[in-house]
Amino acid sequence: MNELIAELQRLYFPQCATTTLAAALAAEGEAAMDPVAADGRVTALVISLDCSLWAQAAHLCEQVQDELGLPAPAVSVSGGSAYGLWFSVAEAVPRARAVAFLESLRRRYLAEVPAARLSFHPPAPLSLVPACQGADRWSAYIDPSLGSMFVTEPWLEMAPSPQKQAELLAGQTRIKPADFDAALALLQGADSAGSPAASAPSEARVSGRHDEPVGFLLAIMNDDAIETRLRIEAAKALLPYFRKPAA
Repeated sequence: MNELIAELQRLYFPQCATTTLAAALAAEGEAAMDPVAADGRVTALVISLDCSLWAQAAHLCEQVQDELGLPAPAVSVSGGSAYGLWFSVAEAVPRARAVAFLESLRRRYLAEVPAARLSFHPPAPLSLVPACQGADRWSAYIDPSLGSMFVTEPWLEMAPSPQKQAELLAGQTRIKPADFDAALALLQGADSAGSPAASAPSEARVSGRHDEPVGFLLAIMNDDAIETRLRIEAAKALLPYFRKPAA
């Protein structure tokens, strides 16, 4: 149990005391946690998706790695009717930036999913995993390769092993600050690329004349025809120009 608590603190609940997490894990029923710190910053960013949407969840997990260069999120089953995709940031981010990141992921990869079939933390409350959700139903972190097995029954029928849960979480990597900023810039650039001013052919956007380097880098970052790795590098180079002061 100590190893599981340590992993939960490392990834999602750094401000929660060990005794608090231990009591919550031992309690019967769902335990709602508030990982938003007193200064309004968060470490855990979670997308909950209806259990019938495993294909969409798996697609998002794949794309955040391949397109954004981020670590894969941990995956949980709720013990009720949903999957959870758990992102962890190495440095807590302001709540507003966390919401902007999750909303940008939604627009990029889940645009066709009705709003009623997903939710975000923040702002939604966050339930501790693993936890007992009723008779023969437990929430738990799962191996993503087994995700399709839980489409009709997104739960475990017995309490998961704390050691196995800890081992699953031990393999999770937190998102570095520069990578988070670059991914958010890329996602928001993709959003703005849908506007009429940005809808010109990609070759014209990049190969046209640029009088200063920022404009050239923005053109690269927003160009879908350019390799994702290079667009991320352009976004990283732009960070000093767009980074907001700490809240």
